[in-house]
Amino acid sequence: MALGTFASLGLGSGGVLSWDIINQMQEQEVKNRVNPITKKIETNMEKQTELTSLLTLMGSLNTNFKNLSDFSTYQKRSASVEGSGVKATAGEGLAIQDIKINVKQLAQNDVNQVGLKFASRDSVFSTENTTLNFYHNGTNYNIDIKAGMSVAEVGQAITDKTDGAVMGIIMKTGGDNPYQLMIQGKDSGAQNKIYFGSTLESAAMPGGQIKSGTLKIEIGGKDVSIDLSTIGSELGNSAEDNAKAVLQAVTDKINNDANLKDKLQNGDITIGLNSTGKGLLINDSKGGDIKVKVENAKIQAAAGTSEVDTDLGFVKTYAGPSDFDLVKGSTAVKSGNLQGAILINGEKIDLNTISNTTGVDNAQAIADAINNNTNLSGKVSAQVKDGKLVLNSNDGNSIRISAEGTDAEAQKKVLDQVGISAGSYTNSQEFLSKMDITNIQNAQNAKFTYNGIEVERDKNSFDDVVSGLSLELTAITETNKDVIVRVSRDDKGIAEEMEKFVENYNAMYNKITELMKYDKDTKIAGVFNGNNDIRQITRQFNTIISSNDVKGNNLVKYGIYFNDDGTLKMDKEKFNSAFKEDPDAAVAFFRSTTSTIRGEEKEVDGVFTKLRNTMDSLITGSKSTLKVLETSLVDEQKSLNEDKTKTQESINTRYDMMAEKWSAYDQMIAKIQNQQNTVNAMIQSMYSSN
Repeated sequence: MALGTFASLGLGSGGVLSWDIINQMQEQEVKNRVNPITKKIETNMEKQTELTSLLTLMGSLNTNFKNLSDFSTYQKRSASVEGSGVKATAGEGLAIQDIKINVKQLAQNDVNQVGLKFASRDSVFSTENTTLNFYHNGTNYNIDIKAGMSVAEVGQAITDKTDGAVMGIIMKTGGDNPYQLMIQGKDSGAQNKIYFGSTLESAAMPGGQIKSGTLKIEIGGKDVSIDLSTIGSELGNSAEDNAKAVLQAVTDKINNDANLKDKLQNGDITIGLNSTGKGLLINDSKGGDIKVKVENAKIQAAAGTSEVDTDLGFVKTYAGPSDFDLVKGSTAVKSGNLQGAILINGEKIDLNTISNTTGVDNAQAIADAINNNTNLSGKVSAQVKDGKLVLNSNDGNSIRISAEGTDAEAQKKVLDQVGISAGSYTNSQEFLSKMDITNIQNAQNAKFTYNGIEVERDKNSFDDVVSGLSLELTAITETNKDVIVRVSRDDKGIAEEMEKFVENYNAMYNKITELMKYDKDTKIAGVFNGNNDIRQITRQFNTIISSNDVKGNNLVKYGIYFNDDGTLKMDKEKFNSAFKEDPDAAVAFFRSTTSTIRGEEKEVDGVFTKLRNTMDSLITGSKSTLKVLETSLVDEQKSLNEDKTKTQESINTRYDMMAEKWSAYDQMIAKIQNQQNTVNAMIQSMYSSN
């Protein structure tokens, strides 16, 4: 109660109606009416805290019940390896078996070394403008190399252009010029090989029987001609079948030519299947011309159908230097009057005579001037594409471009009119020769036998040979020695789960004992002493734990015993022995078994399935026994808090009203007292005057 208006209470009555008396009365009523409610709230909170702790312990125990009643727990497998070069991991449910593996080759990524050496990462890679061309996993890439680019910049350009699928890596290999550029694939597998130079890839070949026609391939400067009627294509062939048949015919033909055979063997040329396996891939690593011509080819899709023309999937029939322009204008040629002169391989092209309304006309006039120059004839050709000047070398030599002018700035001004830059431009084929690229690790698939069956994968780690088994190949198998992967039961996890069950059961049992205890000497009781729901928990579990099934099996057989104090203990050695003696019987006892009851087969719950179901009835769902108890405690707490608040407010209101009344009485007493004092003073005065 606040002071203020009633701060002077008791002055008139001489302390009879004092503030202290009201406080004492109010404190006594709070003690009698509010404190018992507070005590109940404290007891309620203690029960909620202890119940939460108990529910947590029971939840952990229920996890053990669920695991030991779950079929997957008994399906765990372990894999051991006899031999070297293979790592194995077995998944749940994999059949127990021995697997023979023989690793023939490991999967590798493609690694290529550029022969040029440099003093530092910042050294100039090339003084010429050129293009590096290569094919990787279905895509042709063209890397523009500008004169003056550093080694590091070229490496980064390769990585950026391919989004990291092919990486340009600078390595310090040693020597006076220790830095070299390595061009390597990120991923392993034959499909990730990097093909430098010219690459021609066909689309998918048609299925059916290739009946007739001729396939002509120009590669390595020589012609290969295949009579398609002799390749052994048959009705019912798939695209893959026909691609393999054509590949074999071309390979046989090349091997009959000593010069081409050498080029095939040393990697100068490659004839193979594309990444889909349905078409051909032809590569000239030196960047030469590849030309394909399909003549009069006929194919019959199925018996009784007509023969139709086919191009064998060769939609594109050329790959080589002519695919790429050597000098490409960066901007369109300007319109109007042009000034100055440009020099092509030292030959002067006078721009002062060129003056057209449009830039396209000016560009064509410059191209005509180049093409009509006698000294450039057969060496350099020019044309106009999208208003830009384009120059190519006809003889394979570099094109040198400059301009007349008193200084570099004046020369640049002249060249800017026609949109090209000064410098030496070397075609990709010539520059490829200067780069001297050597393949130091060939992209290839992993090859191995699995129980004698040939298997191939593009990685050394995989899990798709058989479901549930993960393999990692680390080395080639020794000659005449298979690696043995033994898949066996993993019972260690079951024993560990059983130990956790015993541990968690004892933790729950001890907590319940603490909550239910009563000490006769101290008369101290646990917060749930007398609660029948809590008392019944251990009785329900103990009944199941100590029970026998229809075959007489019980947990004692598997080394699970009750101690004298009601807790459990486990003989791990006895458990392992009993489980290994008959795992199927153990699983049936633990989780469930099928039994014939009144002529019908029914699934009978095992001991841990029964324990799980019992636990679920106690703690799972809003209607479970302990969840109902938890809800009742929360509701009780809410009710007690409301009761306490109302009782306190009632007491406060009562004594506020009492204080008001007492204040009024005190003022009346004071007034009467003052009147009495006045009368007494008058009487005293009268006596004094006499």
